Amino acid sequence: MNEVTLAEETQAISRLAMVLSRHVVPIFAEKPNGKPQLVGSSFLVSAGQDSYLVSAAHVFDELKFDNELFFYIAPATKRKLSGSLRLTKIPEGKIRKDDRIDVGVLKLEGIGLTPYPEVDKVPLTIDTFLPRALPREGKQYLFVGYPESKSRVNPVARYVASEVYSFRNISATPQKYEALGISAQSHIAVRFDRKRTVGPDGKIRAFPEPSGISGSPVWLLYDTRGPNEPRHTPVVGIAIEHHKKQRVIVATDIDVALRLINEAA
Repeated sequence: MNEVTLAEETQAISRLAMVLSRHVVPIFAEKPNGKPQLVGSSFLVSAGQDSYLVSAAHVFDELKFDNELFFYIAPATKRKLSGSLRLTKIPEGKIRKDDRIDVGVLKLEGIGLTPYPEVDKVPLTIDTFLPRALPREGKQYLFVGYPESKSRVNPVARYVASEVYSFRNISATPQKYEALGISAQSHIAVRFDRKRTVGPDGKIRAFPEPSGISGSPVWLLYDTRGPNEPRHTPVVGIAIEHHKKQRVIVATDIDVALRLINEAA
């Protein structure tokens, strides 16, 4: 690949990451001190006439602790999370951390449904989901989400400014999956060295602390086995865990979200 082609490719991926970020929504909790706190990322999905918000189950669990969750549908307009909520089950006698699937789907109901042009947020269509995209090797993945450390409260404007970040990398080795106690059938483990991540532009840089990107969609950027449709970037997973020592971020296969959406329909 010559330099011009490589430069064009990195520019195209950078543009793609920004386009895909239109589907990703930061979720906030109203804390006792009155200040909103970013608790996770999510993404909007449309299926027929219905709209959904997909994230990690542990992000939605904040609702169980009487924390009001919301996202912005305009610069100073909040939409409280309400509707039919489906979560993966916690193993009996365990806590959410023991749920290795950790996926939640909220069917949005009432007023304030998608799209949200004032904040440039639009839903993905459900046909962009590509479940069970096996094998995991030979593929490059793209994460787009909102790190908590890059969220700033503007008390005057009564708005939270959140920066979206993205990185791309390949799957971890099969040995890493085994060490983490997960299966490639149900999960995607993507290599993640916070101090040396590859941005969408191909440059290596430090990534913010990843707390807050739980619930982010994971896109299949490139498959060495093909085919690769340049106009179609499928969603293959949902980010749920960061393993610092193992240097990976784990995502659950999008098949689980698809099943929960079908249940909520």
